[in-house]
Amino acid sequence: MIEKENKSPNKRKKSLLKIGMASVIITCVVGTASSFVFAKEIKVTVDDKERVLSGGMFQNVGEVLEDNGIKLGDQYTVSVDTNSVLFTVDNIEVKSKASGELSFDGKTIIYQTEAKTVGDLLKEYSIELGDLDRVEPGQSTALEDVEEVDVIRVEVAELPSRQVITFTTQNKDNPEMEAGKTKVVQVGVDGESSQVERVLYENGVEVKREIIYDEIVTAPIPEIVEVGTKAAVVVTTPPVVETPAVVETPAPAPTPVTETPAAVQTPVAATPAQSTATNTIPEGAVKMTIQCTAYTATGNATASGVMPTANHTVAAWSGLPFGTKIYIPAMGTTYTVEDRGGAVTEGIVDIYMDSYDACIQFGRQNLEAYIVY
Repeated sequence: MIEKENKSPNKRKKSLLKIGMASVIITCVVGTASSFVFAKEIKVTVDDKERVLSGGMFQNVGEVLEDNGIKLGDQYTVSVDTNSVLFTVDNIEVKSKASGELSFDGKTIIYQTEAKTVGDLLKEYSIELGDLDRVEPGQSTALEDVEEVDVIRVEVAELPSRQVITFTTQNKDNPEMEAGKTKVVQVGVDGESSQVERVLYENGVEVKREIIYDEIVTAPIPEIVEVGTKAAVVVTTPPVVETPAVVETPAPAPTPVTETPAAVQTPVAATPAQSTATNTIPEGAVKMTIQCTAYTATGNATASGVMPTANHTVAAWSGLPFGTKIYIPAMGTTYTVEDRGGAVTEGIVDIYMDSYDACIQFGRQNLEAYIVY
């Protein structure tokens, strides 16, 4: 009995050793098997580049990505929750967030967003567009294709105003006025109109203006200017001819007076007057422009009773008494009123000349004259 008792402890030790070795073997086998049974491969797309990653089925997505060198930051977006365990997903998409400048209401910000389109970005920042507002580029544009987004506020205003209508100038020929001279016969006056302009503003800056209403309140009055077209008459003053000195002759001896029968009186021919050529304006003369014509011998005495003389006699209107002196600078002569004429009305004189040809050559002229009453 004692021997049996001594053998029993040894057997127990051997049994425990066998059990321990079996446990180690089983643990190794199970661990190795589990490493194959609990691993999983997934497809990961990073900025459109596809990779195949593997990890434990019970690892979370973030750990698997980091174990494979994919470090996520704020600038990236992941299509699944990074805390999800790997066995619940098959595909993971990692993309850089869209970034750029967003300008609106007078300010500019730098955005990083998971929004896909410009419209989504506006919603993210709670930006609403009015009926006339717009955004560039359009709301359907993918954010990955743009770097700047501008929100444009549009306003329209209608502005009433009064506008000056500048008068025009009209030139009118006057054949009675000397060329080169002008005369305002109607003074111009500006007019006025009532207008309404529609003005378009973008972000407070005027970009377009158009007149939508225009009515004349006061019409302008044109200025009318008469322009002389009459050609100037060039008159050459004839040289001054000195009158020969008058030689006095002794008076004839008186002869006895004898009575003769009465005879019919005939006009007495006056002694021809001397030429009164001069270039000096008489003192106290009245200046005026007169129309000058010419006539020649008719064989009759003048209306004053004397015979007409060239370079001396003129016929004038009844307002100038016989004996009135008229100095005409263009002729270089001072004439004496000694005759009248049916066509000689006020402002007209008829100058006596030696021949018909001289009269035709002289014609009709408007000349400056000085009258001594």
